[in-house]
Amino acid sequence: MHRSATPPRNRFRPLILTAAIVAGCMSGAPSVAGASIPTSPVSRIIVEPDAGYGFMDQALMGARSRIDGSFYELRDPTVEQILAKEADHGVSVHIVLNAAYRGISENTAAVQFLESHHVHVTWAPAGQIFHAKYAVIDRSVAYIGTGNLVASDYSSTRDFWVVDRNPGDLRAIMTTVVNDERSTGTPPASSNGLVWSPGSTSQLVAVIAQARTTLLVENEEMKNTAIESALSSAARRGVHVTVVMTRSSSWTAALSALAGAGVTVRVLPSSAIYIHAKVICADCGHGGIAFLGSENFSTYSLERNRELGLITTSPLVTSTVASIVRSDARLGSGVLEAGGAGSHSGGTSGGAVRGLAVTSFLSSISRGAYDTLSVKTAPNASCDLEVTLPSGYQSGSHGLGSATASSGGVASWTWKIGSSTHPGTATATVQCGTAKLSQNFSIT
Repeated sequence: MHRSATPPRNRFRPLILTAAIVAGCMSGAPSVAGASIPTSPVSRIIVEPDAGYGFMDQALMGARSRIDGSFYELRDPTVEQILAKEADHGVSVHIVLNAAYRGISENTAAVQFLESHHVHVTWAPAGQIFHAKYAVIDRSVAYIGTGNLVASDYSSTRDFWVVDRNPGDLRAIMTTVVNDERSTGTPPASSNGLVWSPGSTSQLVAVIAQARTTLLVENEEMKNTAIESALSSAARRGVHVTVVMTRSSSWTAALSALAGAGVTVRVLPSSAIYIHAKVICADCGHGGIAFLGSENFSTYSLERNRELGLITTSPLVTSTVASIVRSDARLGSGVLEAGGAGSHSGGTSGGAVRGLAVTSFLSSISRGAYDTLSVKTAPNASCDLEVTLPSGYQSGSHGLGSATASSGGVASWTWKIGSSTHPGTATATVQCGTAKLSQNFSIT
């Protein structure tokens, strides 16, 4: 649900304006690839950790009459003090905080502080995880995000927030937060492209199904059969699918299966930025449609938790998300590396079989660059390497083909990726004697 704590940043934070904070607005329910999906207008997107959380401070301090919010975690002294100050000055402040899972221990300090300053704090029902992250200011603007309000995580987690001013969406969010505050058990109120959990799986699958050329995905978890099947189906119908996550053994099997279906999977080490975002971007960059919200790709999150996200066609959202996901992908490595399980693609899968093991391989390579593959096998063994390109054709690049292992049992190949090669997932198949294995790699 959330990463471990990191050193806290400075408590006082200015509003940081960067290219990651942009404005624009589109609404309606457009026809995307022949099917109509309801969407919500978005007037701003904020990228973390680039922007910092000054935007939230400014929004809360700008309230004139009312602040409503629902958060999975609240451990930010600056936000807590602003809420207390606004309440002391007569603003009606209503906050719902998660109690389930580790919610009581994580949020008790904030609850005690806020209650002592006239803030109306409600514990969400203990039997349901309230994982949503949103705030509504004066019933006129909603901030919907993927990030928790935990100051110690701000500097090291990839997250997004969007600003929604659509009156229908605001009414639906306010209706839901009031019902949640009263613990009525009433289902969330729908509007436009709002995506509520429980029951959000079908909406996310529908966004994935829209993709015709590219599909960009970031998420913290991968444990939902419907989502995984939709991603695999997209790759098999020729969509260039890229999934970016932080490496975890919890998702290795699922990610390996996706790689086997042709998905480009990029996993970041724990030392890199932590992928906490939950986004899907179909055919983005020039148009397209995007989902952004608190929903992780797990059955628990999609079908049991209280979550909130939205679907939008705002070009500023789709272009920004596409740019960030592609940038994060370049920081990662293939799922087959660092002990990851292999994917099947014509021959024995994995990084090693009896008598043959890959010792060096670039799992992502740019067009026009040189790739290298080395294997450990029997001394002086006769080996052969073939590369099947994303187009389905076999590469004829100089450097592929036959090689003889050294007396130490090492065989290597170096070849150039053509500058006109179609980007996507390629497959390298190496055979030394009777031992044969394949590994996927990404051409960007």
